[in-house]
Amino acid sequence: MKCQKYKGYNLYFFQDKYEKILEKILNKEYLTIEELKVTKRSYIAVIEIDEKKYVIKESRNEYRLLQRKILTLFKRGEVVNTLENIHRLREEYGIKEYGDIFGGINRRKYGMIDYNLLLMEYVGKEIFPETLDKMMVLMKKIHSLGYYHGDFNPSNFIVTESGNLKIVDTQGKKMTFGNYRAHYDMLTMKMDSFPEMEYPYKKNIYYYLALFMKEFKKNKYVEEFKRVKNRLRDKRRK
Repeated sequence: MKCQKYKGYNLYFFQDKYEKILEKILNKEYLTIEELKVTKRSYIAVIEIDEKKYVIKESRNEYRLLQRKILTLFKRGEVVNTLENIHRLREEYGIKEYGDIFGGINRRKYGMIDYNLLLMEYVGKEIFPETLDKMMVLMKKIHSLGYYHGDFNPSNFIVTESGNLKIVDTQGKKMTFGNYRAHYDMLTMKMDSFPEMEYPYKKNIYYYLALFMKEFKKNKYVEEFKRVKNRLRDKRRK
């Protein structure tokens, strides 16, 4: 992966042609086709540069939340990690179903990240899968390689106009605590989207830990606490 400085920003990419595209994004030399998500936590939009469409994403929580911003003093940041992880999964492991990530941008102030952006493949019109089959096969393959999604639900799998399945909205992280994350992925799909699905893995200590965390987060008092906390946090940042 290459890194170049430009106007105080760090540009990350594997192929040289994306350096100029990242510069054009910083210079606002693009057309916004559609804003897909605009919140305090993230910004996602379809843009066009030189008659080609891309998706850009800012993960604003990385520098919006004080505790996470401080941690970036000691970390490379989401842009670098995601770019490297997805590149490895696509190129080394051959999982081309991952939506490609072409490059990224971040900026640091006083050693902490205060801006980030990912330049991603535009996979076409979003058509969410209606059946589990292909998603389950693909996710089990990814788990077998020691990686996980982090939010395994139908909205993060897109069926393109050509009929191919694409994985989106993931950092492609590696599992480090047994297969806890594999169980958490599967429980997310089962509990949130497909309660009738047959559970694919043997239930071990990591399964019960993941189940406890899922049920804990779904507790109405915990959910209300999170809503209040987020509301107060957003109010303080206005």
